[in-house]
Amino acid sequence: MMVPHEISILVSSDPEAGAINVSPDGSQFEIQLEDALRIPPEAVNVTIDVEEATVWWVVPNVITGQNDKMYITAPNVAGVLTPYVVTIPQGLYDLSGINQAIQRELQNLGAKIDPAPVLNLSPDDATQRVELTLNYLGSQVDFTPLDTPREILGFDSKIIGPTIIEPATVIADNTAAFNQVNYFLIHSDLTNLGIRFNNQYNQTITQVLIDVPPGSQIVSRPFNPARVNAPELGGASRTNLRFWLTDDKNRPVNTNGEFFTARVAIKYLLPHAILPTGSVV
Repeated sequence: MMVPHEISILVSSDPEAGAINVSPDGSQFEIQLEDALRIPPEAVNVTIDVEEATVWWVVPNVITGQNDKMYITAPNVAGVLTPYVVTIPQGLYDLSGINQAIQRELQNLGAKIDPAPVLNLSPDDATQRVELTLNYLGSQVDFTPLDTPREILGFDSKIIGPTIIEPATVIADNTAAFNQVNYFLIHSDLTNLGIRFNNQYNQTITQVLIDVPPGSQIVSRPFNPARVNAPELGGASRTNLRFWLTDDKNRPVNTNGEFFTARVAIKYLLPHAILPTGSVV
């Protein structure tokens, strides 16, 4: 007869909990086991289930040095047209949040704020695009540099303005793309293959859906966890395990200083002989 066995492991990317070799962006880590993880060589049907996982939904869509600059020419408080380079703090933004951040930084740089801020971003709900309004004559926004947030705002590489009317409103060329991550994937070297993604394998052991507002912790407890076949664990003895977190495009994510966890169950069957007396060996 075959008798089921199970080994449960709770892993965390928190160094204080024992994670080592944590990547600078927090997406990868390893754990070193004091007592080796051993699966008997006669084990059959070895599988991996992730019964629970936690991930903080704080992955920034504005990243320092990548897309955090706005190049704006607009009047200062004295009415003189002035070039401004606005630096948006790294973070996870929606349209309202990035609009507030840009207006705040412009005010700090001395841009005109009365009777209106020099720039305003608002939604065009019918098209899912962003409307950019420049409120004063001669203003312009330069989206040609690579480090602008033009992609998430939906604008092509171009210069808007200088304006000849006030206010002047331009609608973005493309739909807004603030949601840069559709869901998360947790991977591990416990398996050589993992869950098939279309026709590829990338050692995925679970999918984590985003079902909370930005800034909140996702707690994933799938009713029917995906079961990953891992026959390579049969007869293996492992002391080092590696885990990593990516988005739906298999790109490592920036966890913004937060930690992710997974509760992993390794299940397998072992053959046991039944003696004539009914006892099991």
